[in-house]
Amino acid sequence: MPDLIHTLRDWSMSGYRLQSMIRAAERIPALPQDLRYTFGLIDRPMYAYGVRKAVELAATVGSTGVSVIEFGVGAGGGLTALNRHARHYAHHSGLRVHVFGFDTGSGLPHSTDPRDLPYMWTQGQYPMHQQELSATLDSSAELILGDVSETVPEFLHTHADHLAQNPLGFISFDLDYYTSTTSALTLLRDAEDEQLLPRVTAYFDDILSIVEETGELAAIADFNRVEKAGYLGKVNALRSHLPFDPIWADQTFQYHRFGHPTYNRHESARDSPTWRP
Repeated sequence: MPDLIHTLRDWSMSGYRLQSMIRAAERIPALPQDLRYTFGLIDRPMYAYGVRKAVELAATVGSTGVSVIEFGVGAGGGLTALNRHARHYAHHSGLRVHVFGFDTGSGLPHSTDPRDLPYMWTQGQYPMHQQELSATLDSSAELILGDVSETVPEFLHTHADHLAQNPLGFISFDLDYYTSTTSALTLLRDAEDEQLLPRVTAYFDDILSIVEETGELAAIADFNRVEKAGYLGKVNALRSHLPFDPIWADQTFQYHRFGHPTYNRHESARDSPTWRP
């Protein structure tokens, strides 16, 4: 009876139900991949959603390529999934999708800032096995190792031409800390218009079970207080437009660059000749 009660309790939670459905779909090899993507029954469905939104918007504004990022790679399960989703949507859209993963390579750094939630996270958590991870990625993916306070400005400099041709369209923030997320968000603030799509989808992994003045939520609030060119906000009522009411919809945001030259262009990606459903 206790096992049954625990099982029923788990199934009462939407996040657990969705993960169970994803694992079940993975055990059915005959289930078409396109069907799994349509219903979000894939590993890291929030990443697939972000890549799809980026590709659709890139097609709308006439870009032939797009870049997507994961901040906080850790062991690499998320980056591997992001790479896989990038290949899927590149194949279906005809656009290039480039993947970047930012990480220290050695786990979480030391922190005493209470906004970094040291009661939840600790130094050295989520280390990377770089060689093993690199073997799972294809040539469209690049690892960038180091402290994001240093690697983000360097990335904007060394990859300026690349981003101009393949603007940023999706970011996953999984850095856990307030301080690290604050540093990563400078990418949106400091990028030129041509290096971003007019709206960049963003997923924040660690905003559950915290309060607004801590962690990633505090970093978002601070970003919006100083950001002059745009705004980073939650995509409201997204659950109502997604299959199976996923909890990750509550963790999905968008950065709007209001002065972007293509910001007002009507979204009609599926009418674009480059987009194939």
